[in-house]
Amino acid sequence: MAIGIGVTQTLEILQQQNPHVPLLPRDIYNARAAINRNPQKVEAGIAEQRPAIYSKPPPTAEERIRSDLRKELARAREELAKVREDSKKEIDELKEKIREKDKMISRFEMFIDICNERVMVQRERLNDTSGPSNNNGVSTAN
Repeated sequence: MAIGIGVTQTLEILQQQNPHVPLLPRDIYNARAAINRNPQKVEAGIAEQRPAIYSKPPPTAEERIRSDLRKELARAREELAKVREDSKKEIDELKEKIREKDKMISRFEMFIDICNERVMVQRERLNDTSGPSNNNGVSTAN
C-alpha cells in the first residue's frame, strides 16, 4: 500500500478490487499493525506466492493478449504518426523544389522572349536597310 493513504481509502480501494471479500476497517488496522510489528516476515513477492486481498490476480491469457495488442496498436500509431510527419516534410521539400524550378523556368522564358524580341528587331532593321525589293527579298536590277 502507498504511504500516507488512510484506512478508509485503503478499504475503499480493496473493496473496489475485491468486492466479494468482506472487510472492516478493523481488518486494515490489524494488518498494518502486524506488518509494523514484524516487517521482516513480510517477504518480497508474498502476494505472488499465495493469494491475498492486497494483490491483483494474475492476468488471464485473454487479458495478456489484449494488453499485447494494445501495446502493438500504440506502437503502430506512433509509427504511423512518424511516417506522416516524414511524408509531410518530404512533400514540403518537394514543393519548395518545384517553386524554385518554376522561378527558373519563368526566368528562362523571359530570356527567350528577350532573345526573340531582339531577333525580330534585327529582322526589321535588315528589311529596312536592304532597300526596295520584291519577289521575296530579291532585288531587281536591270
